[in-house]
Amino acid sequence: MKTLTLFLLAGVIGFPFSTSHAHHSFAGAFDMSSTIQFEARVVRLELRNPHAVIHIEVVNERGDIEQWTIEGPGKLSLARRGWTDDMFEERELITVYGNPSARGKPIVWLSKIIKSDGAELVDPLVSDDLAIEEERRARRSRTGQGE
Repeated sequence: MKTLTLFLLAGVIGFPFSTSHAHHSFAGAFDMSSTIQFEARVVRLELRNPHAVIHIEVVNERGDIEQWTIEGPGKLSLARRGWTDDMFEERELITVYGNPSARGKPIVWLSKIIKSDGAELVDPLVSDDLAIEEERRARRSRTGQGE
């Protein structure tokens, strides 16, 4: 009985951590070592948590329209960077850069979107990394350490 109790307790304590890690592990869902680029038309934006979703239409090499999805950070993260529910025009043509599905599904993880007006929307994680690197370079330059 004591062993069963310990086993159940370990499962209850460990469960939230294992699901949290699995949920945020992109390696299983997306090929983070590869980036693809293509044009698409926006069908619908869903700013939500835990991940925002942009439904798009992509014309494949045969000329057929395929339904794809762009997945990205959650609503709060994107809203802090100016994203709004109505930021895309209906059927707006965009250029998508993203990490493809590791399983060949029609889904990508957002890296960057270039809107029809030329505005660039970058994954906040990527833009944060770029800002950190820029600050490091500026700090090195100020202290005379160079690049």
